[in-house]
Amino acid sequence: MDHAQIWKICLITGIILLLVAFILGWIGFGVPDWQSFQLYTGSVVEYYGLWAYCQEQTVTYGTVCNRWYRAETQLFNGTRPTFISTSEGLITVGMILLSLGLVVAILATILPLLGYVASLMALISFVFLVIGLPIFGQDSNNLSRARGDVTYNKRYGFWLMVPTIVLEFLAMLLFLAAAFLYQRYGYGNIFTDSDTGVKSGWQVLGQPNVLVGPPPIRLPYGMGLPPMNLPHGMGLPPMNLPHGMRLPAPFNHDGFPPAPYPYSAPHNQVVPSLLSQYCNSQLSRPLGPLLARSITVSTLPQPCVTRAIASQPIPNVLPDYCRTCEPVEPPCRSIINCTGRTLVGPLMRTC
Repeated sequence: MDHAQIWKICLITGIILLLVAFILGWIGFGVPDWQSFQLYTGSVVEYYGLWAYCQEQTVTYGTVCNRWYRAETQLFNGTRPTFISTSEGLITVGMILLSLGLVVAILATILPLLGYVASLMALISFVFLVIGLPIFGQDSNNLSRARGDVTYNKRYGFWLMVPTIVLEFLAMLLFLAAAFLYQRYGYGNIFTDSDTGVKSGWQVLGQPNVLVGPPPIRLPYGMGLPPMNLPHGMGLPPMNLPHGMRLPAPFNHDGFPPAPYPYSAPHNQVVPSLLSQYCNSQLSRPLGPLLARSITVSTLPQPCVTRAIASQPIPNVLPDYCRTCEPVEPPCRSIINCTGRTLVGPLMRTC
C-alpha cells in the first residue's frame, strides 16, 4: 500500500470510532440509569444518574423521576452527594471536548494537520472521562453499602461510558498517526485522487533529458525550413494548382509552412511537455574532438601558443591572450635585429 494513502485510512477510521463514541457517550450521559438499588427486600427499585433520581411504581407500573435539585431536598436533606457533583463536572467537560474533537477531526479531512489538534482534544477528553467515571462507580457503591441497601448494581447508562472511553482513546491514536504520516508522506487532502499524482501537461514524458521520438527542428517562430540544396538548375517539382490559384498566406517563398509555435510533432507521435523541450534546449551541446594548433610567436600580443580548439565553436567564450614581458627599465636605445630571425623570449634592453 502506498504510504501517501495510509494517513487517509487512519483519519477516516478515527472519525468513525469517535463518531460511535460520541453517540454512545451522549446517550449514557443523558439517561438516569447509572446506579440502581433496593433499600430492603420487596421494596421498589430506585436508580439515579448524573442528572435525575427515579423510583419505579408498583401500582401504576411507571417511573417517577425528579431532577437532582428537587430530589436532594427530599432524600438527602438538601445536600446532593459530593461524588455526583464531581462526576457530573468531569464527565460534562469530557463530553464537550469529545464533541469538539469530532468537529476538528472532520475539518482535518480538508486540512490534515488539524489531526494533531483533534488528537490533543481527544486525549484531554479521555483524561476527564477516565477520572470522572471511576469516581461515580466507586462512591456510589460505597453509598449503598453505608445505607445497607439489599441489592445495588450498575445499569446501562454507566456501562455505555466504558466503550466511549475506549473508542475515544483509539481515535486519539489514529488521529495522531494520520497527522504524522501526512506530514511525512502525504499530500493534498482526503479528497485528492491517489491516481492523479503530480503531472505537468497532458504529454507523456520519456526518460530524464530524453525526448520521445526524433528531435524537433528548432526554428524561430514564424520561420520556415531552410531551402533545399539541389543541383544547379534543378528546383522543386511544380505544384499542380488550379489556374490563378496561389499558395495560401501562411506558406513562405520556399513552399513550406512556417514552423508552428510551440514546436509540435505529428498527431500520431507522443511528444514531451513544453518544459521538457525547453530544458532540453538549454543543455550544453557535445563538443567534437580537440585539436592542437600552433600559433607563430611574435613580439606583438598573440593568442596562447597552444590552445584546445573544438571542431565546433564554443559560444560565449572570449579568446585568451598571452602577452610578452614588457621591459622594466626605461629604454636607452632601440634594439636592432641583424640576425634576420624572429626574437623569442623576454625583451632585454641595454644602455
